[in-house]
Amino acid sequence: MASTAANTETKSTKPAPRTASAKPAATKAAPAKKPAAKRAAPAKAPASTAKPAARAKPKDTGKNLKHHGEHVDRIWELAKRIGVCMFVTWDGERQRSRPLQANVDRDEHAIYFLIDADGHKDDEVRNFPIVTLAFADIPHSKYVSITGKGTVENDRAKVKELWSPFAQAWWDNADDPGIRVIKVEPQDAELWDSPGRVVTAISMLAAAVTRRSPKIGENAKVKL
Repeated sequence: MASTAANTETKSTKPAPRTASAKPAATKAAPAKKPAAKRAAPAKAPASTAKPAARAKPKDTGKNLKHHGEHVDRIWELAKRIGVCMFVTWDGERQRSRPLQANVDRDEHAIYFLIDADGHKDDEVRNFPIVTLAFADIPHSKYVSITGKGTVENDRAKVKELWSPFAQAWWDNADDPGIRVIKVEPQDAELWDSPGRVVTAISMLAAAVTRRSPKIGENAKVKL
């Protein structure tokens, strides 16, 4: 019995076998996320250094050409009919103007003037050939401005051809050696052709009331 008790005691005093404690399950760390790669901004197209294409000018239609032709006809017609213009020159410092009788010859594409060699007009035209001729029919509100190249000529035959009662008021006869001819070849012109002073006045009064631009006839710039 004692032996059994001892055995029992031995058994009871024997420390209980250690049970291996369950290791806490290692929490699997989530793999660190790689920083998202930054999206590359779309490459900007290099700014074009080329200038934008110029707008194509509208082609002359038959209608435009017809109007151009009508305006050219009207300019020559009014210049011939009005007959006297302010002849504007440049003396190197300022403009000079004086009324002159215009001899309009469309067939020669020229406008002729008789002048006196003792004046300053011939020197001004020789030094600065571009001149302006301003025609005005004030009673009928019609105006023409022509710009062209002038030349001074001592053409005795042309003097006799252009001789007129108007010239007689300035010189005794066409044989006067002091007479010179200025020939102007028109290059461009501007036309103001209204239906008349009464209609123009009414249009302007109506425009003042309605606050709209008055319609006072044709206005055109043309090459001659």
